[in-house]
Amino acid sequence: MIGRHRHRVEAEGETMGKRYIATAALALFLSGQVHAADLGSAAPEASVFRPWYIHVGAMGVIFDEGASITLGGTPVPGVSATADDNFTVGFEVGYRFTPNIAVSFTAGFPPSTTLTGTGPLAGIDLGRVTYGPAVLSAHYHFTNFGPLFQPYLGAGVNYTLVWNEKDRAVRDLKVDNAFGFVLQAGIESDISEHWGSFVDVKKIFLTTDATGLVGGVPATADIDLNPWILMGGVTYRF
Repeated sequence: MIGRHRHRVEAEGETMGKRYIATAALALFLSGQVHAADLGSAAPEASVFRPWYIHVGAMGVIFDEGASITLGGTPVPGVSATADDNFTVGFEVGYRFTPNIAVSFTAGFPPSTTLTGTGPLAGIDLGRVTYGPAVLSAHYHFTNFGPLFQPYLGAGVNYTLVWNEKDRAVRDLKVDNAFGFVLQAGIESDISEHWGSFVDVKKIFLTTDATGLVGGVPATADIDLNPWILMGGVTYRF
């Protein structure tokens, strides 16, 4: 009798122990879920990827020029020409297919440069040209340094459109539109979700032809312009 009573007490104690363990496990599980939910709600949201961007800023056109000139079909030794450097307002519209790969179109308010002779024609104002440089390029952005320092490298094609020519020593001056190859490098810095800053350098390998009259004699020039395009300003992403 006593043995059966002791066996029943032991059985009830074992059952209560199992219930206690199950209750404690459930409490630990629920507390873990609540803690995980708290962590999830406290975690910051991932930044939104905005593929389109606009660069606007100051643009400098620094020529690395030279020319071969002929008069009446005869090369003139020692004669060349220089082009004045220009500063204007530039813009670039770009699209990122991924955070790393992008394409862009760059242009600027058309500046004007003066062509000046060198050698035997030193100091002579040959003519003035208003032009519009435009660049279509693709580039790779390195994003592993953080949002404040994002360098990039690229390459593309340039088309320089001549808007207007003004005669000086050369009459009936005509300068051809021209294509060129472009190398590009720059750095972007994201200040906020939409706004940032940038600096950009492009090297354009560009040659064009010019014709006109010098003292009534037909003149032609093969002009290497090869400008550096320097640009810096503000970025807007959307």
